[in-house]
Amino acid sequence: MAHIRKTDSGSYEAFVDMGRDPGTGKRNRISKTHETKKEAKIWVAKKTQQRETGYGVSFNKLNIREYFNKWLREYAKQNLSPTTYDGYKMIVRKHIIPALGALKIEEVKPLHIVEYQNRKLRTGRKDGKKGGLSKKTVLQHHRVLNKAFKQAVMWRLLSHNPMEAVSAPRPKQPDINFLTRNEIDELLKLAEKDDKWSYYFIYLAVNTGMRRGELLGLTWDHIDFKKQTIHVKQNLVRSREEGVIIKSPKNRSSRRVIKIEKDDIKILIELKKIQNENKLLFGSEYNNKHNFVFAKANGEMLYPNTATKRFSALVKKLKLENVRLHDLRHSHATLMLQAGVHPKVVQERLGHATITTTLNTYSHVIPTLQEESVKKYKQYMNS
Repeated sequence: MAHIRKTDSGSYEAFVDMGRDPGTGKRNRISKTHETKKEAKIWVAKKTQQRETGYGVSFNKLNIREYFNKWLREYAKQNLSPTTYDGYKMIVRKHIIPALGALKIEEVKPLHIVEYQNRKLRTGRKDGKKGGLSKKTVLQHHRVLNKAFKQAVMWRLLSHNPMEAVSAPRPKQPDINFLTRNEIDELLKLAEKDDKWSYYFIYLAVNTGMRRGELLGLTWDHIDFKKQTIHVKQNLVRSREEGVIIKSPKNRSSRRVIKIEKDDIKILIELKKIQNENKLLFGSEYNNKHNFVFAKANGEMLYPNTATKRFSALVKKLKLENVRLHDLRHSHATLMLQAGVHPKVVQERLGHATITTTLNTYSHVIPTLQEESVKKYKQYMNS
């Protein structure tokens, strides 16, 4: 299984049988020359342990390029959402492989990753401009590396994950943009006049806190008009490889029921009436396959970016700076908290996994809530 021999030059050559190659069936016999017999024995012991536990067997010569491509194909593609997979693949192909690709996976040390992260922060841009990537972006690189090496341990290609000894970048908490009630009123008035489709889309977004993909994936059978509820069950997203697709929410908390009111029902009935008119207009050419609430005039699904572009055109007319479509979700949460709604209810409406996420994201509202809570407490105690 293993032996050591002394060479004519005085060095020691160690041999270890690592078992059969699963592809060819041939014996995988490895060797390495050492200066001392002690070093040779240590190497033999290490390789023997790898053989017995399964770590590194057959794949012990994989480099980063080979392993990460295998990880993308065999794990990421199967287990991640299409949009997450697209993002991870871009990071692997454009950044990780060019920087670390030649390294054998078993040779990767924490310092390699620390140097990689620091280099990306200094000079990591790939768009032709000088400078580095943001801490938020490099944090994504850190997560990809960690997931990939963690899987290598699960697959017994490595005995430990080098990322365990590497600190993740800590991006600054981003400022949350939200619209005031007056700004929302102005936006809805403009949309109702200039772009009726966007009017309905914006109205529902700001009154439910639903994400863009959740609104575009919403179907009429997910709305209970009697109970006045919306069931969030799917997203409409764009994948580089598959185009526009329907996918399930990324976690259990995102599958949720959102309570709506009579005025929201009224708006939805208006939109349904317009769709019914379009069905008569297009006749057999109307696409009713998915029964989307928000679709093209002929019923076909919309590219997610189309909703973003139409929204951006409206906020530009109002000269609202740095306002994104996603900020309608932030506006819903902020205004609910300002109205005195319990953070737990806001968490459930937004589909956050924990109330901590909600409180951390909307911490700008908390001081005001505390002031009002103290006043209510004092009024109660003095009554």
